[in-house]
Amino acid sequence: MRRCGTRREFSAGVALLVATGGLSACNGNEGRPGGTPGETDPGPGITSLTSDGNATSGASTGGSADAGTGVGSSGTSAGTGGDGTAGGGSATTGSAGGDGPDIKFDVGNFPDAPGGGMTCAVPEHVPCDGDDDIWHAIGVNCPGEPQWTVQFNGNPQQTYVLAGPLGTHQPPPFPPLEGEKILILSSGVAQELTQGGLYMSTDLGGFTQVPLPPPINPNKVSQTEDCAQNPALIGTGDCSNTIYDQWSQGTGAYDLAEMRMQIQVPEGAYGFHYDLAFFSTEYPVFYKSQYNDMYIAWLESETWTGNISFDEMGNPISLNAGFLDYKDAPNTYDCPAPCTAPELAGTAMEGHAGTKWLTTTAGVVPGETITLQFVIFDVSDGILDSTVILDDFGWDCEGGPPVTVPK
Repeated sequence: MRRCGTRREFSAGVALLVATGGLSACNGNEGRPGGTPGETDPGPGITSLTSDGNATSGASTGGSADAGTGVGSSGTSAGTGGDGTAGGGSATTGSAGGDGPDIKFDVGNFPDAPGGGMTCAVPEHVPCDGDDDIWHAIGVNCPGEPQWTVQFNGNPQQTYVLAGPLGTHQPPPFPPLEGEKILILSSGVAQELTQGGLYMSTDLGGFTQVPLPPPINPNKVSQTEDCAQNPALIGTGDCSNTIYDQWSQGTGAYDLAEMRMQIQVPEGAYGFHYDLAFFSTEYPVFYKSQYNDMYIAWLESETWTGNISFDEMGNPISLNAGFLDYKDAPNTYDCPAPCTAPELAGTAMEGHAGTKWLTTTAGVVPGETITLQFVIFDVSDGILDSTVILDDFGWDCEGGPPVTVPK
């Protein structure tokens, strides 16, 4: 899915030179599911072209691996919360195929254009999650679109593609936001999140401590600045300064699962977005403790090397993040009895806690090669699992430092 709006330091020349497809109108308030009003129809004299739909190679699929790129494995099991399939562990390299995707122009409200109008080219996206591919489930590597080199590292049970919303509460607080499916990524058995009342606490690694996968560097770049404030700090550690304080108080990562993606940013794209929600069995016992499990979304780019998903107080996504809106048991800090969260009904987080859907956005440079990692792990032990659900990756016309906000 694409988004329009005001982007800092927009270059009209770049957008005009990369036109390979048609034009479509954007009113500057283009929305996404659950957001502001959606895309407008093309205006007079403007045509709209979509991608050619030709299938491309390279999307990794649970249960198989492309020849010569690695060996994948998968597990399939019936979950009480919906249909899905555990993802595999293969690395594949995508191919654009044919002439590549058509590019569409969005007419956004950019301040540096006469009358506030400007064009922005981002690849057209059509959901492709009709299969059980873990990448398709989040909107990545769809046919005819820019292709990522992708790799999953972890136990195949740590991913699960869920069809339909998570849980049984009405209206659903966790519906799919792109296509019809959601990806579950867990430090335990991912499918268990779909089973109401189940206690998620599985040690998958035999209590084996593992390092954070490179290029993740948990060290702060500064005690007083981040990389948006001082670009000279890029490449010296975690630009967000959000990982170290919690990471350093534990004794390492256990049951780590990593989704790794690399791509050359499409011309005309100045940012990207994706959606997530975090859940943990560690609530309420370890709430406000330094030993909370962690989720890291690491971006390696020319403008940022660090975590991109964190709250406004600088906390990484964990039980200590300010987004923990759904608490289904009392605690001594901020939710005395009765403390309930009916939104978690029909999930393994009954009696525990989770966030709402959150949206992370981050800026990139057209043409640069970026690496994006989604990583979740238990801290200090291999039990009391934590889980994220992921959906709706897309390219944006907007750039800027990383930010995460509730939907």
